[in-house]
Amino acid sequence: MALSPDVTELLVDPDLGAQEYTVRRRKGKWQGGRMEVVEDATFTAIGVIQPPSSEELQFFPEGERRKGMVAIYTQTMLHLTEGEDIADDVTWHGEAYKIIRVDRWDDYGYCVAYAQKR
Repeated sequence: MALSPDVTELLVDPDLGAQEYTVRRRKGKWQGGRMEVVEDATFTAIGVIQPPSSEELQFFPEGERRKGMVAIYTQTMLHLTEGEDIADDVTWHGEAYKIIRVDRWDDYGYCVAYAQKR
């Protein structure tokens, strides 16, 4: 069995571009046809944030690409809207972004999340 390389140290190394960002995580419950927030937490995480590559941009419809996007490489598993989870919001350099896609690389201890400017 081949060993998975551990790349997690790269995701927290400021010399390689790692930096802090803020995550707003919420849970909701459907009440009266609306999603009502029942939990709301904010915390700081660390990761490498950069513009998505041209290959990564192909995942998204053209209209979505114009709104400003970032790719976030992080050990913090970021959430999409699913069940009770409401998609995480990320604040980085004073700009707010909504998580719109998450590629989990659990075997390697990180995820790549794509976020769109609000």
